[in-house]
Amino acid sequence: MCGIAGYVNFDFAEPDPELLYKMLDTMALRGPDGRDIFINYNTGIGHTRLSVIDLETGGQPICNEDCTLWVVCNGEIFNYRALRNTLLERGHQFRTQSDTEVILHLYEECGSAFIQHLDGFFAFALYDTKLGLMILARDRMGIKPLYCYRDAAHFAFASSINALKQLPFVKQQLDEQALWDYLSLQYVPTGTVYKQIRQIAPGHTFSFHSEGPRRHFQKTRYWEPDFTKKTTQPYADACRELASVVTASVRDRLIADVPLGVFLSGGLDSAIIAGLAAEQMESPLKCYTIGFEDQSYDEREAAAATAAHIGKFARYGFEHRVKVVNPCNFESLSFLVKQFGEPFADASMIPTYLLSSFAREEVTVALSGDGADELFGGYERYLALRYLGKFDSVPEAVRRPLFRLAAAMIPNIGNERQKWARGKRFLRGAAASGAERYFGILSRTDEALKHTVCGKVFANVHPTLETFTEEFYRNAFSANPSERASEVDILSYLREDILKKVDVASMSASLEVRSPFLDYKVVKLSCLYPYEFKEKDGVRKRILADAFGRYLPEGLARRGKRGFGVPLAAWFRNEWRDLLRERLLDGVCVRKQIFDKNGLERVLCAHQEKRMDYSYFLFSALVLELFLADA
Repeated sequence: MCGIAGYVNFDFAEPDPELLYKMLDTMALRGPDGRDIFINYNTGIGHTRLSVIDLETGGQPICNEDCTLWVVCNGEIFNYRALRNTLLERGHQFRTQSDTEVILHLYEECGSAFIQHLDGFFAFALYDTKLGLMILARDRMGIKPLYCYRDAAHFAFASSINALKQLPFVKQQLDEQALWDYLSLQYVPTGTVYKQIRQIAPGHTFSFHSEGPRRHFQKTRYWEPDFTKKTTQPYADACRELASVVTASVRDRLIADVPLGVFLSGGLDSAIIAGLAAEQMESPLKCYTIGFEDQSYDEREAAAATAAHIGKFARYGFEHRVKVVNPCNFESLSFLVKQFGEPFADASMIPTYLLSSFAREEVTVALSGDGADELFGGYERYLALRYLGKFDSVPEAVRRPLFRLAAAMIPNIGNERQKWARGKRFLRGAAASGAERYFGILSRTDEALKHTVCGKVFANVHPTLETFTEEFYRNAFSANPSERASEVDILSYLREDILKKVDVASMSASLEVRSPFLDYKVVKLSCLYPYEFKEKDGVRKRILADAFGRYLPEGLARRGKRGFGVPLAAWFRNEWRDLLRERLLDGVCVRKQIFDKNGLERVLCAHQEKRMDYSYFLFSALVLELFLADA
C-alpha cells in the first residue's frame, strides 16, 4: 500500500519539487519504505511506498521502455502475473517484477480499454508525456481513496486530503451542507467536507490533457454493481459457485513478498477468511484479535473458539495472537482525527487502528472480512426493515402518530447496544416509510436535535434526508426494502464509512488491509442472488454460512452480531466528562457559531446526568472540534 500525489500547472510553470515532497511527507505512514517524484514540463507526480511486492525494484514512479509513460499507484493488481505473461508474449519489455508496471504496458497494448483488464484494488495516475494526457482511475468498489482539486490554473490529486492541503493554491472552504449531513451520519456522504476538494468516484476514470488548448476533462464509468438481474440457478449451485469465487479471491490476496496475517473476531466473516487462508497458506498463518475489559464489547472468547476450530485446516500451522487494549485513549483519537483530513466519527476507527497496530508488529499485510455484511444481508437493520414492512398496511395517518408516541415513551438513556435502544429505533421505523424509514435507522442524530444545538452557519442547509434520498435511495433498484437497503449501503455506507475507516486506520499503522469479499467478482455474484439466498427465516448471511459451513464452529452462524464499537456513552459520563465539556463549550465550533453554546450545554447536561443518551452526537461534535482546532 502506498500514497500517490501530483499536480499540473495549466499556466505551464514547472511544479515545485518541494511542494511534491511536502505532499508525500503527509502520507509517510501510508508509505514508510521510500518516496520519489517525477517532473515533466508542467506536470509533477509522486509516490510514497509501503513495500509489499517486488521489494528490490518496485519503487515508483515507474516508466515504460522509452520513458514516455509514467505511473504512480496505490494498491495491488492481483492478476498482474497473467497480464505480464501475455504482455511479454506480445513483445513488451519490463524493468521490474512489480504489479504496477503492468498498468503501463496494458495501456500501450489496449488504449483506453486497459482499465477493464485490471483485477485488484487501486487508485493510480498514468501520465502519457507524448499526448500530455493524465488518466486517474479508482478501483471498482472504491477501496482505495483518490481525491482531487481543480481550478482554472491547476489540477491536483492525492491519496489523502491532507496532501492536497499542502498546495498553496488549494482552497479549503468548508461545505455547510456536508457538515450538516456529517452530524447525522458521522461521515460525509458525498464528496468531502470542502467545497473544492472532490473524490474520483469508484469504478471511474478521469482524464484530461495537461498541455496546450486541448484540455478536456472527461469522467468515464467503467464498472458499477448491477442489481437488475437475478440468477435462476438452484441455491445449492449458487453456494458452490460462491465458495469457488471467494476461495479464489482469498488465494489472490495471499500474494505478497512480506509477512501476512488475518484479522480474527468472533464473527462469521473473519472465520471464513481465516479458514480459507489457513488451508491455502504455505507457511504458518497468524491471526490477530484484540479484546476489551468491557465484556459487552469483548469477543476474545468467541475468537478463541473460532481459532481452535480453524486451526484444524492449517497445513503449515496456525498461531492466534490476542492483545487486550484500552480504546479509551484520547491521544489515539486526536491522532486519528488528523489522519482523516476531514470530520469522521465512526468510533470503531479507534479499535480498528489498535488492531492494525497490533498486527503490524509482525506482519505488513492483513486480510479482513469487510464487505460481507453489506453484500450478504448481515446487518440487523435489513431484518428490521422486513418486519417493519408489515406495518405499512396501517394507514399512514394512524401509523405515524401511534408509533411516534410509543417510541417517545421509551426513555433515551443508557447506551445504544441495550434492548430499549433497539426497540426505540424499531418503533420510529414503524412510524416512517421508504427512504425515511431506512435513513432513520442509519442516522445517528435527527434534524430536531441538530436544530437545537447548531448555530447560524447552517441557516441555508436542507435536511440530510433530502441529500440521502437524492444521491442514493432514489437511484436504488430493488423493490424489496431489505435488499434496497443493502444496495444503498454498498453505494454509500460501505464506501464512505467502512472502507474509509479501514483505509485510514490501517494506513495510520502502515498496514495494508485486503478484503476478499470485496473482489468485484464476489460483488457481481451478490448482486445476482435473490434476497432469500442471503436472509431467510431470520438467518442473516445464510448463503455464506451454507457455502463455508465447515469453517464455522457450532452455533457461530446464528450468533448475534456485535460489531466493533466502544462505550462512548460511559466515557462521556466518566473518563472524558471534563475533557468533553472543556473542548466543546470553549472550542472553535462555538466561536465560529457552528454550535450554540447554550444548546450544547443543555445536551451535555442531559447526557452526563443520564437523562438522555446523546453519545453519537457528542462524539461527532468532539471530532469536529478536534478537526477544526487542528485545521
